[in-house]
Amino acid sequence: MSQTIKTITDKSRVEAIFKNYFSGKDIYIRTKSGNLKIHFLGYSEDNVAFRIPHVKNIKESITVFTRHQANTIYVMLQYLEKKEDTFIFLPVKFQVISEARKEDRMLVGSEGGTKVIFVNNIMTDMAIKSELMMNDKKVEHVREIITFDLEKQFDLIKVYFISESKSDIRMKYLMERESPLFIPDLNSDPSEKLKSDYEYYINEIYSKDFRMSGSEYISEVLVPVFFKTVIPYGYIQVNNKSPMTDGLFTVVKRMAVVMNELFKKYNLFLSTEDRFLVSDLSKGGMGIVFKDRRQTRFFRKDSLIIYEIVLPTQKKAVIGAIVRNVNFLDNGTIKVGMQIHKMDPISEVNYDEFIEGMS
Repeated sequence: MSQTIKTITDKSRVEAIFKNYFSGKDIYIRTKSGNLKIHFLGYSEDNVAFRIPHVKNIKESITVFTRHQANTIYVMLQYLEKKEDTFIFLPVKFQVISEARKEDRMLVGSEGGTKVIFVNNIMTDMAIKSELMMNDKKVEHVREIITFDLEKQFDLIKVYFISESKSDIRMKYLMERESPLFIPDLNSDPSEKLKSDYEYYINEIYSKDFRMSGSEYISEVLVPVFFKTVIPYGYIQVNNKSPMTDGLFTVVKRMAVVMNELFKKYNLFLSTEDRFLVSDLSKGGMGIVFKDRRQTRFFRKDSLIIYEIVLPTQKKAVIGAIVRNVNFLDNGTIKVGMQIHKMDPISEVNYDEFIEGMS
């Protein structure tokens, strides 16, 4: 989606910006948990005042934002003083980001619509990571099984899980492309189909992995392991000192299926029984609302999430989404906005039929 960014530092325009775009509008400040709604109280003598509930202390410099049509207006502020829940700041800089929304959201449930829709059976990448960390004995047993079955056919084997480290060059590739990587022979020119993968592998993986660079390994298979085809939580990596065939590629893909089945047997990843009211939805995303702050543990900005939605048509859809924002509103309501990322074919048909029927 294209966007334009405009920076405003002209002090003569500050008062008009606050009057036109902040007065009476929904304004937020970002926190670790999400976006907290605050209130614009006024602008005078180069200072601006906001009421910020439930906050005792604040950083020396902060950014607040509001939305107007296709624009998001950010203002960078320098903290000056406070009295109870009123904070005084010096505006430093304004930034306007213009980004047209692809589609309008249709209101349902508590947002004024006539239909009540819930989502449930939620699982997130954070919850999966937590379960992997807390069940290290089961995880190691799965790793041993997978390694034992592969070690007769491959020279190097690695089974990786997202609980192991914050960053991993191979996991980064799989998160971005969500597909296996097959490098059959580094000593031979790749086919046109594999040329892009070869270039990425050499520049972003092989050259940055001390075990690979300058070694005798000339082939690799890298296969992701997904929770319900949506959330990648690990991978199987194998390398050989000789070229690999398509048959060996298939062997590793089958072992990824075996790994998933082992974790199912252990009941390691159990979806939550909590359910959440849908406030608005569109073909590309939806919002949900709730009041229990403990339930925010399921939602972190940019995290992957999978859930089930039961539609008024009595049909269901299993949806993979990305959490885009978490907003704390005045009345204690918490609203989460999610961008739909992936659906299986049947879920996509059911969901699209419902959306088209509402339009």
